[in-house]
Amino acid sequence: MTLVTLEKITRSFGADRILDGLSLRIDEGERIGVIGDNGAGKTTMVKILAGVDDADTGQRNGRRDLRIAYGAQMPVMPQGTTVMQFATRGTGEHDVLEQRMRSLEAKMATGSEAAIADYGRLQAAFEAGGGYDHGHQVEKVLEGLGFDEAARQKDVSVLSGGERSRAQLAVLMTSPADLLILDEPTNHLDLAGIEYVEDFIRRYPGAVLAVSHDRTFLDAIATSILVVNNGTATRFKGNFSQYAQQRDLELLSQARQYKNQREFVDKEMEFIRRNMAGRNSAQAKGRLKRLQRLQLIDKPKGKRAAMRLTLGTAKGMDGQTVIEVEDLTVRAGPRTLIEHGEFRVYFGETVALLGRNGAGKTTLLKLISGLGTKTSGTIKRLPNLRIGYFSQEKTDLPQQGTVLEALRDLDRTIDERALRDHLALFLFCGDDVEKPVSELSGGEKQRLSLARLLRSEFDLLCMDEPTNHLDVAGTEGLEQALKEFPGTIVLITHDRKLVDEVADRVLWVEDGKIRNFERGLEQCQRTLALERSAARLAEVEAREKAAKKTQATAAPAAKAIETGKVRNPLMFQKLEERIMILEDELKTARAAMMLPDNYASVSKMKELQQQEVDLQRKLAEAYESWENWQ
Repeated sequence: MTLVTLEKITRSFGADRILDGLSLRIDEGERIGVIGDNGAGKTTMVKILAGVDDADTGQRNGRRDLRIAYGAQMPVMPQGTTVMQFATRGTGEHDVLEQRMRSLEAKMATGSEAAIADYGRLQAAFEAGGGYDHGHQVEKVLEGLGFDEAARQKDVSVLSGGERSRAQLAVLMTSPADLLILDEPTNHLDLAGIEYVEDFIRRYPGAVLAVSHDRTFLDAIATSILVVNNGTATRFKGNFSQYAQQRDLELLSQARQYKNQREFVDKEMEFIRRNMAGRNSAQAKGRLKRLQRLQLIDKPKGKRAAMRLTLGTAKGMDGQTVIEVEDLTVRAGPRTLIEHGEFRVYFGETVALLGRNGAGKTTLLKLISGLGTKTSGTIKRLPNLRIGYFSQEKTDLPQQGTVLEALRDLDRTIDERALRDHLALFLFCGDDVEKPVSELSGGEKQRLSLARLLRSEFDLLCMDEPTNHLDVAGTEGLEQALKEFPGTIVLITHDRKLVDEVADRVLWVEDGKIRNFERGLEQCQRTLALERSAARLAEVEAREKAAKKTQATAAPAAKAIETGKVRNPLMFQKLEERIMILEDELKTARAAMMLPDNYASVSKMKELQQQEVDLQRKLAEAYESWENWQ
């Protein structure tokens, strides 16, 4: 069933037409990845799709009672509210929806077919927000996004920018909705957080539209790719890798068609020129008329001009140790980020510095770059090492002035033509160089920071999340430049595709330790997954061992149990098992409601909804017995 459609949408800002006849349809259960150049209109399209902005012309048609979870609905973060309270309260939609469903349950008992139909429409959105297990769902999502138990109790007023973004993402992911719209959800997440979001989307009962430049993420979640370009949207089946193959084949086919037609036209024109005044003039005139009626194929535009980076020539240091860290301890207030850390970085290699948010990666990168102060230990650098540092906060950018002036500030001796040529490598062309820095988008600021960084030549590049806010073309351009850089690179990034393509090895920072994985990200992820599985197995075995010990201790009290003086623990265990069975039956009943055949049948829906009400009552009684067990 279709959730929402856009028909021939146009939207202009001043003289600039951003969307020009864009059309789109989203059906239930779809997983759509949205890509496009920065400024192509992705955000404008999403706002119109979500109903928070209006088109100039065209139509938006949404299903009745359609619920969309989108960032524009974000509640304020009042002081005195914990992260857990903020996420649980959310937009308030969950409580409203639950009240509506409970009122409908009363009407359903009278056999109202309208109430049954309305209940079915609300069911999917309610389940997407966690259903009756909303609080537990919120807790799981926060934990998956990197908020441990202590972080969930932090006041929202003291959260960092990245933490605020993750808390708001948690609200979106637990809001009752038929359509979940995520705009760059992987920004501010570490690898574990990204993998959690991927798994969440795969299991999400509603439809999902995600704007992202993360190619691995799009490979994991998307069943179709929507490319926004030149004011329109083009849909491709499959994930990002499948789209890239289709894109390249399409460009190749267009290039061949254009080439073949050009060869045909040139051959015909040569015949016409040679024979227009001769004995074959009638044939030449006939061919000319056919050419005039020919629909000419446009020359393929190809991919957008990629951001071309010139990283300079590093000094010859082959085989030398560039950075040597020994017995390094780093503290931030009372916390110990790194304890007795040791590693080396050699000239010419690219090292990915990875780990969970808050593990100390950025602090460590700054120390490698010569910024910040270590607590103890030594960091040895090769003498006269030229180091370039790229900060994800973009603190190097001036607050005033234009793009051109931001580059001129680095070297007043360079003429304007050279500065413009350098900025053109980073896609700042023509009037773009006169834009005020304060008005640049996140992607434009990222490109300007790279342009400033790479005006100089370095032996060692230390880069903290350089792909944040870059579009796919920009990321691919950066990737190619890093491959060609002859010096050393230490890189913090959440872009797994970038790590796979450029990194020689991985340094993993976690629990105060720095671990080295020589075979890169795949070895790192495999090892960590095995360790997590082993830890979970050990935890389960410990619980089972404790339960057996409890049962053995309770065995001598069997006679007392028989006389009714002591509650039987075996009966308590059976009660827990009954609760689990009832929960499974409730999930099965709700899943059956979402099947098209059942949804289309009023009698079947009535039967399933009555079954759901009965199971909820039995489950409530079982929980009451469990809570009052003595």
